[in-house]
Amino acid sequence: MTGLTGVATQPANTTTTGAGGNPPSLKTLAQTASIGDLALHIQAHPKDRQALETAMVKAGRTGDVSRLNQMLQTELPHWIPYHKIGGPAYFARTPADPVNSIATSPVWPGLVKSGQFTASEQRVISRMAMNEGHLDSVQSYDDQAMTMGAMQKTIAPNGTGELSKQVYDFSRANPAGYKSLFADKGWTVAHTGKGTGSGDYTMTFTANGKAMTPAQTVAYIKDKASPDQWNAALDPLLKAGRDPAFQAFQIKDFKPRLDTAMAVVPKGTAYTQPVSSYLTSEQGAALVLDESVNRPGHVAGTLGKTLDAFYAANPKAPADPTQWTAAQRADYEPKIVTEFIAQRDMPKVMTDPAARADRIVGSGTTLSAAPGSFVRTP
Repeated sequence: MTGLTGVATQPANTTTTGAGGNPPSLKTLAQTASIGDLALHIQAHPKDRQALETAMVKAGRTGDVSRLNQMLQTELPHWIPYHKIGGPAYFARTPADPVNSIATSPVWPGLVKSGQFTASEQRVISRMAMNEGHLDSVQSYDDQAMTMGAMQKTIAPNGTGELSKQVYDFSRANPAGYKSLFADKGWTVAHTGKGTGSGDYTMTFTANGKAMTPAQTVAYIKDKASPDQWNAALDPLLKAGRDPAFQAFQIKDFKPRLDTAMAVVPKGTAYTQPVSSYLTSEQGAALVLDESVNRPGHVAGTLGKTLDAFYAANPKAPADPTQWTAAQRADYEPKIVTEFIAQRDMPKVMTDPAARADRIVGSGTTLSAAPGSFVRTP
């Protein structure tokens, strides 16, 4: 018999059994069962779904939770405790999981072919984005109203924020896409301020025909006793994150952030050149972008301390990096990258800096460490 799309099914009472012919425990299923068998179990025992998915997360199978949900053709947010707050979210996937990651987005070939990105910029952004969210990451468990997407942009409790601005910009660039992905699903955004910063755009939700204030929107989403409300509010954003048009918009948002990061001048009176004059490798660019996304206000200071340490150890190195010979650059840049990683690892500089750096320059990296390997759009 057949059930789920693309999955051959069998009668529910003939599914996998445990020792002695007894049905396996949810813990055992979560640890060992195939996605197809898990889907069959949920079809037969829908009340087990949340407990089974939670057990899968504990077993280190967060990516399989997403694949299971896609097989079931529906995904449900869960309440995630977080300090004294908590709220609904879809289970987070591991950074290396390819499902709806920037690296695997189908929109890249068109962006590169049209000249909006170089293949080198694609590699840098894709690798660095492993440290942030997936394109369809959605959560509301911390002190923000909502967090979404590859750059983990937020809607603040007052309705403003980088996500609000991003959706507003999308509405101007693609009115039809905004209507189908957001407005028709209850999420609307308005330019409520006098400027063009992230605090000048307000995003709110409409439920059951009632347009809510930002405070009402937060209360609606974070009502622990109302999972139907979590799904109503979060599901449109999940689906928007999987739409090619909004995926492309998210990815294009990384370009100005990358350009801004590489234009930062290291802090210190001795430094007048941007970081792009000191670091020209793909790995160097990705590390700078990584700190810019995680702690944008710290980049100049971290780079300044990096160069202070480098020049202290290499006093004969020319102060102007544009005057370095090819041989000098081949010697200097790896040293600067190593010191930059060390400075990022200092207390209160970044969140989880060692693991973030390892994903960029560690084993299996797709990024080149060679000076000059980072090629930018004209």
